[in-house]
Amino acid sequence: MFGPYATDIENEWEEISETFFKKILEKCKLWKDIKLRVAFTPKNKLLKRFYKARGFVQYNAERTLVLKRHEWQRKKSEINNLSNGSVEIRPYRDSDFPDFLNIHPKGAYFNAPYIVQNLNDLHSLIMAVSDDRVVGYVYYEDSKADGFTDICFINVLQSAQNKRIGTKLIEKAIEDSFKKSEIKKIEISVRVNNTAAFRLYQRLGFKETITYLAYELKF
Repeated sequence: MFGPYATDIENEWEEISETFFKKILEKCKLWKDIKLRVAFTPKNKLLKRFYKARGFVQYNAERTLVLKRHEWQRKKSEINNLSNGSVEIRPYRDSDFPDFLNIHPKGAYFNAPYIVQNLNDLHSLIMAVSDDRVVGYVYYEDSKADGFTDICFINVLQSAQNKRIGTKLIEKAIEDSFKKSEIKKIEISVRVNNTAAFRLYQRLGFKETITYLAYELKF
């Protein structure tokens, strides 16, 4: 959930926001075991105070990074030809689903079945495969009308990390996205405390643009 948004002085904003919030709570009570989540920038102190006063707690903070087409200088890569010759980067196949389901985060906003059921020219799922087993993947969505690609998920099995597999997956997503003339930039989000991933994206040319705080209320 984003907002509430209102254009007025602070006191009236809080009154309007409280009205919206009460209506949302009424709808949420129709379901069991749900979480109400909100996101906003650190500068929005009004929202932070509003939600903390109503029992929301912070569960995440993410940086948004952007790579623009004209800034992309592809480094020498060995996609599909890693040093040990054992990893293949390729599109998703139906037979990959059990391994994909195992790697994909269980609480993600898009679950594994939803992702594979909605693959098309704008929604892409690329796999890293070693010894006939999926060890990592990247899922991204193109918004040609808005001129950007959103890298939604990238995950690599812990046992397969530190082998540049994540780098290869990101590079593949970048390559494929910028082949489409409508795509002018690529966006990716990373948790503030994930410094390793943040440094990787910076090395590939991504630049930080904004940070979002995420709060939730459990019912």
